[in-house]
Amino acid sequence: GGGGGGGGGVTCPTTSDLTASVTGPAAAPLRGSVGCVDQAAAATRDTSAYPIFQDQDAFNIYGPMEAGFTSSNPGMSCLGSTTVAGGLDTLLAENVVHNICSTDSIEVLDACGGHAVPYHYHERMECLYESDSITGHSTRVGTAADGNGIYGMYIDGGVLPTDLDACGGRSGVTPDSNGQTVYYYPIKAYAPFTLGCYGPVSSVDECRSLYGCDSNTIDTITTEFGSGQYTLDCPCFDENRSNVVGQGYPGHLDPSLKPENSGSSPTSPTDSSPTSPTASPPTGGAPTTGSSAASSETKSVMAMTVLSIAYLAI
Repeated sequence: GGGGGGGGGVTCPTTSDLTASVTGPAAAPLRGSVGCVDQAAAATRDTSAYPIFQDQDAFNIYGPMEAGFTSSNPGMSCLGSTTVAGGLDTLLAENVVHNICSTDSIEVLDACGGHAVPYHYHERMECLYESDSITGHSTRVGTAADGNGIYGMYIDGGVLPTDLDACGGRSGVTPDSNGQTVYYYPIKAYAPFTLGCYGPVSSVDECRSLYGCDSNTIDTITTEFGSGQYTLDCPCFDENRSNVVGQGYPGHLDPSLKPENSGSSPTSPTDSSPTSPTASPPTGGAPTTGSSAASSETKSVMAMTVLSIAYLAI
């Protein structure tokens, strides 16, 4: 896909891990690779349970934004003459499609949070990490273009972080940092999912300045949950999960993603007290508890269906 922010993104190696090419604070690509899956994490993906469309390489980790959808996208004829704007994050774009088409059966991403040609991840990536047996911290998924690690959702104690900065990063000890405090990016259930910028940054305003968000278009977005405002192509979200200044929690977002339910967005980067997760952290490459755990056969069918629908998505 095209570039935004930091351009078209890094080229992910397929036989080695990415090395740093960017120094933060800096804008990251909005529709390109912000980082790459590490070799060790890529090897953990069970492709029988989580098949990859057309058996492609699966190393690209993209920024949060989609290029938009029309009825010409495979499986989206239900959109009719309606266009889903480019510059929405993937989760929001999917929710907009659900509302327009009056169905939640259309999924933009596969079960591991990736899609398209070339294949790339946006969200979740739960098939690439597990919990460290000693600390409960999620293992490493990949490396951002600034050289900092991208990890699964959970920090020490198997809890969600509450001390993320406006890039989506934090400082702490990880399973592979040899006891040293490092800056890294945990995966999140809400935008920007991995990282919104290369950090660290001290405020949402600092993130916004990297992209010129104050000059970007603000759209009113409607989903099944309600309506709210959204700044297109601005991956800088405040403590209310909003990228519109002063909005509060957006009406278009699922209430389950409120900070009190799913960890915090940036408010005070010095607050390191964790929030208990609403679900247990994964103990392996795929979730194994709760009603959402599906059989490998079901996941395989679902993943192939999703990818056949959205293979042209960005």
